[in-house]
Amino acid sequence: MESWRGLKVKKIDEAKVVIAGVAYDLATSVSSGASFAPEKLRELSSFLPPATKDGKSIVDIKLYDLGNIANNETGLDNVYTEALNIFNLNKFPIFIGGDHSVSIPIQKAFKEYAEKLGKIPALIHIDAHPDFCDFYDESKYSHACTNFRAYENGYQLDNIILIGIRGYELQEIELFNKHPEIKIYNASAINQGKVDVLEELKKKFSDRYLIYLSFDIDAIDPASAPGTGTPEAFGLSVEYVNNLINGIIANLQVAAWDIVEVSPPLDINNITSWTALKIMYEVFATLINKNK
Repeated sequence: MESWRGLKVKKIDEAKVVIAGVAYDLATSVSSGASFAPEKLRELSSFLPPATKDGKSIVDIKLYDLGNIANNETGLDNVYTEALNIFNLNKFPIFIGGDHSVSIPIQKAFKEYAEKLGKIPALIHIDAHPDFCDFYDESKYSHACTNFRAYENGYQLDNIILIGIRGYELQEIELFNKHPEIKIYNASAINQGKVDVLEELKKKFSDRYLIYLSFDIDAIDPASAPGTGTPEAFGLSVEYVNNLINGIIANLQVAAWDIVEVSPPLDINNITSWTALKIMYEVFATLINKNK
């Protein structure tokens, strides 16, 4: 069967959502395999009915798949230009990684796009890790450096929001002690019900902001999403993450979304890939309702 069963259109002009794979995972620090995620999600999507978990059709989403814009052979050198072209289509883009380093050039392009529209660019980063290292494994472009590169590329620190965090590097702790304006929602506070993340985000981000939402699958507890390269215990539930992502997209000016660090070779019975797909399909329903 064809990928994205019942959702694809043949002409990009008809699409509301565009998907681009970034099949690159050479910047991982523990285990790789995320380069296989774009094709695995496409494969599994051919079996998934075009409906939500609550039985609502999502055929109105009208999706166009651009294929992969990078891989381990071509690297990320062209991703900034390709992402900028994708943003200028004025569709809702979803980028499927790949490790989290793929977000570095995409977020750089997003900043330029947002400012061209007269908006303040912001990042919401849902992840087990802050990814705020300057250098990691002797590289400035490790998947642990994504948000530091965003800061270098001009994002304001108080507009980079970290959610689900529970795995810190010492250099990150030092950075956060120096810069308390970086807002961090630890997984422990979320799991103990001490904070309403969505309500706080709604208060912070007015329509003056344009938001890039970055979702590392390892934000979810590895008991539910084992197929990832750097699993961290004490994570968030699938239900919480799904509700949060959909709440953010429904209520804020989110103009791009990525899903990264799904590693099919490390998975068990495709649990993690199926979880990523099911969350995507709930997002499709949210986008349909938002654009009515």
